[in-house]
This record gives sequence, structure tokens and C-alpha cells, in this order.
Amino acid sequence: MKTCHLLILTLFSAFPAAHPLWATTVFKAGEDGYRIYRIPAVVKASNGHLLAFCEARQGGDASEIDLVVKRSEDEGKSWGSLKVVQESSDFVKVLGGRTKDITIGNPAPVVDLLDPDHPGRIWLPFTLENDRVFVVSSDDHGATWSDRREITKSVKKKGWGWYATGPVHSIQLQGGKHRGRLVVPCDHRVGKAGKDGGPLGAHAVISDDHGKTWRLGAVDDSYGDGLNANETTVVELEDGTLYFNTRDQHGEAKGTRGAALSEDGGESFQSGSPDWKGFRPLAGVLDPPVVQCALLGVGKGLIVFSGPDENGPSGKGRSDLRLRYSTDEAKSWKDGPLIHVGPAAYSDLVLVREGILGVLFEAGDKGQRSSYQRIEFKTLPLKKIVGSK
Repeated sequence: MKTCHLLILTLFSAFPAAHPLWATTVFKAGEDGYRIYRIPAVVKASNGHLLAFCEARQGGDASEIDLVVKRSEDEGKSWGSLKVVQESSDFVKVLGGRTKDITIGNPAPVVDLLDPDHPGRIWLPFTLENDRVFVVSSDDHGATWSDRREITKSVKKKGWGWYATGPVHSIQLQGGKHRGRLVVPCDHRVGKAGKDGGPLGAHAVISDDHGKTWRLGAVDDSYGDGLNANETTVVELEDGTLYFNTRDQHGEAKGTRGAALSEDGGESFQSGSPDWKGFRPLAGVLDPPVVQCALLGVGKGLIVFSGPDENGPSGKGRSDLRLRYSTDEAKSWKDGPLIHVGPAAYSDLVLVREGILGVLFEAGDKGQRSSYQRIEFKTLPLKKIVGSK
């Protein structure tokens, strides 16, 4: 009987809210002249500095939004002042003189470590009005940024309306014949420009020349199959295959997530199932609420996934951010620790240094409803995520 009680206690306490190595609030609602901060993305520059990007908003999804960044020179223990990377007022001429509620967002940064001419150049794809697509770059670890360059015509199909890059870090392929390629996970909707309506699909944007040119890669256009691919994240597997994981935006398929493989470096999607063309459902494998999530490959076959947990102590909805992990190339997943108990939504992941994972995420206070009170950064040793691994 004692053994039974001990087993039950062990099961219920297996993954309590983990104690981070260090934790900081990076962006807080109401500070620096903005009402709210949302949509985090994070990368590590080639000099080891961390860059935390987000949308600095004056309201909701369609309000005035700037794209901002903060840098940390001490692995996320402290953060520098807020810097505006792209300001909505700079796009007045682009939009024909319109001055109200200009939205910039969907950061999808990537660090190019393999560019022989500009090693460590940081690329930042983003969108204007969820319609037009731009990139900027930095050659000084995010201190300053280049003039923006529009790439819409080369990465967006006619007939697509809504368009989003990321929002999550992009990747650079490290192996195989596509080594050096930059891959940006994206999503779109068929319909009117910038309108969040119509059939949904995921796609990839690719650069094979270190950002000089960008083009459309894989496209999920299986719009009537019951899985509505939306915000997507990607990781490179050990053999060079890409694993894409997507938010299923209220499709008829069971579950809330979908997955696809790409064996050609992001040129096409393969579902891995005869019943599905693009993405296949992951019901019973990964079941967060309907929300953006993030993936990160951290070496030795280990992949980490971040997202809210509907089975957490706070109950259903966007709360209780949990890490999950796979040690078999994303074929199966196990629950890791809770990072935050209370309201939580979008997130991103970064390898701070060998053995240390960083999580940048939207959070609110326990007992409150809003997941958007602040954007936090927490770190954990990988051994705490996978137990004795």
C-alpha cells in the first residue's frame, strides 16, 4: 500500500513548475510607450549575445505595431534598452500616405553562421499589414540594422491574402547538399490582401545565397483536407530532413497540431502518411491548445518543443507553459517540466550555451486571465528537461 501511495505521489509531482537557473522580464506591458508586447522570437548572435524580438503594440492584432528588440550580453540575466527595428510611421509612404494603425510584425530571425563574406549576419524577415514581406539584416550582432528590402513578389503567390513569417526563429541548414540554406517557416490564407480569412496553409521561404535573394519553397495547398496549417516551426533532423510542426487552426482533423517532413531542404512537404498530402494530424502525440509553439534542435538527437499545456494545473486554454522533448527524431514526445504556471501563450527557444536552454514566452500572473502582461525569459539545464539524459 505504501508503495502504491508513493507511486501516485511520484506521478503527480514528476514535472512541477521547474526552478530556472535565472529568469527575467524582458518586455512589460505599459513600458517604453507601448500598451502591450506580443509575439516573441529569440536568437543567439555569433558573439554569444541574445536578441529578443517582439511586436510592440498599442492595441490588438490590427493596431499600430512596431518591431522591437532587446539584447542581452550575459546570457539573458539582464537586458539592454529597447530598440525599434522597424517603426510603423516609416511605412506611411509605402502605404500611400495612410497614417493610422500600421502593423509590422511576425519576426522570424535567423543567424547566418556560414556566410564567408559576412559571418554572423542576422537576417530578420517580417511582414507589413500581414500582406507584404520584407527583410532587414545586421552585421553588428543586432546593434544596428540595414535598410529594409521588400521580397513580396518572390515569396507570395497570387491569390494569397493573409501572410505571416514565423513568428518564431528561422533556421540555417547545417548538413547535406543544402548546407547554408536559410529556411523561414511561414503561413498564408487564400483571399484578399492582409485579410485573416479564407483557406489556410503553411509554406517555407528559402535563400541559397545568404540572403541576397529569397524564394518560395514548400507550399501546403491541401486546403480541404481537414487540417488547417497555420503558424509553423521547423527543425533540422540528424540526416538533414526537415521536420515542420504547425498549429492546426480549428480544422476538422482531430487534435491541434500537424507535422510534415521535407527531404529536399524545404522545397516540398511530405506528410509521411498515405491519408494526408501535406501535414498529418498529431492528435494524442502533441495536444497543446490552438496556439503558436516552438521547436529547437539542441544536439545529440534531442528536440525540444514549447507550448501551453491544457492538462496543467490552470486548466484549459492558453496557460501553463510546458516543455516537451523527443529523442527519436520527433517520432514520439514526452512531457518535460512546466516553465510557468498561469497564463502563457506564444514562445520561442534558444540554446544559450551547451547544456543550457533559454525560453522566451508570453506570460501573465497566476490567477489572472491575460497571457500578455509581459514577455519573460527563463533558462533551464537540458538535463532537467530530460531527467537523467
